Amino acid sequence: MAQLTVYLCNDYAGILSCDKQQRFSFQYAPEWIAQENVPPLSLSLPLQEDAYSDEKARPFFTNLLPESTVREAVARKLGISSRNEFALLEALGGECAGAVTLLPEGASLEKRSGYRELSPEKVLEIVRELPEKPFLAGEDGIRLSLAGAQNKLPIYMEGERIFLPQGTSPSSHIIKPGIESNIKSIRASVRNEVFCMALAQKIGLMVPHTHVMKIPDEIYVVERYDRYLDEKGIVHRMHQEDFCQATGRMAETKYETEGGPSLRDCFSLIDRFSTHPALDRKALLDWVIFNYFIHNADAHAKNLSLLLKPSEIRLAPFYDLMSTGIYEGINERLAMKIGNENRPQWIRTRHWERMAETIGISARFILKAIREMANRIEKAAKDLAAEQETAYGPESITIQIQEVISRQVKLTQSVSD
Repeated sequence: MAQLTVYLCNDYAGILSCDKQQRFSFQYAPEWIAQENVPPLSLSLPLQEDAYSDEKARPFFTNLLPESTVREAVARKLGISSRNEFALLEALGGECAGAVTLLPEGASLEKRSGYRELSPEKVLEIVRELPEKPFLAGEDGIRLSLAGAQNKLPIYMEGERIFLPQGTSPSSHIIKPGIESNIKSIRASVRNEVFCMALAQKIGLMVPHTHVMKIPDEIYVVERYDRYLDEKGIVHRMHQEDFCQATGRMAETKYETEGGPSLRDCFSLIDRFSTHPALDRKALLDWVIFNYFIHNADAHAKNLSLLLKPSEIRLAPFYDLMSTGIYEGINERLAMKIGNENRPQWIRTRHWERMAETIGISARFILKAIREMANRIEKAAKDLAAEQETAYGPESITIQIQEVISRQVKLTQSVSD
């Protein structure tokens, strides 16, 4: 039986096993369980002595892997079947989302494997190669993985200098090139995402800092919220998991229509586990309303996460905020229904009221939150567009996003108590 050693925050936490039928099992290490006040690997995998079966273990671990065409490209580069998820975890599990590190059986955890500095020219070369060589798969000493269907790369930044983590060294930022698509309307995704993330911050949502790096291609750069610097400036991991992992769902079912978490499920998760549920419920509600205003149809359960600290569990800052509604030829329906309706232009007061019943928040409170955001978001978007034009140059995509926001704001004018 093949095995991987699982570390959490650099401490031995358990063993992930895979039998000849490709069935996973996970067992916590007795040393991990014996400690006081340690978090579980996942809320779907509470601390226990007995091993977890494939049905329970597989969702958490496979959700650490890239998805779709990115996974297929990684597998091709490594000479591994894209269906052999255990082998992919073995190859890529040195630096994952959260504080998880996976090492082959018998390998020792190196506290710091170091970093390799990259010139701007080398960064550009790597970024342009990502579609064929995601996460630099196959390069000696590189074991990186992030979930999602978009090309991206974990890096370490020190001022303007960029480094590539080696072995199990943690990254501090993530970079993403523009989305490559056969759909002609999809363009300027970097400016789209950096605009929507900054707009969310302007109106009070929790988001990490983002910016555009030009080398000369425009690259999206975001600070990792699951990393922190100590007093000596050394980066450390912070454990987190997305809502698919926390609810035991596979990545293939991240959309509600495919059996993934609904808004009811997401708010219920907060109620059950958050140390400060009232604050996190309000933050999650703001996320729902914001995605409605920018028409983000890709706001699914893997774009929500929880931070699992020893002393508390909290909703993580938001990420991957983007206006998908400006692009023709892609699905316009929201990933999670609002009152049984997932077409943004069709959502009315009655749908918000129905959602209120579902998630256990008063309709009056929700409608007030909608009006408050509607009163602020258009001006905030206009001001931000001017700021980003000064910082990054003109880009018509921001005008299109503002038009979508104005359309959605008009639809809420009928919202009343």
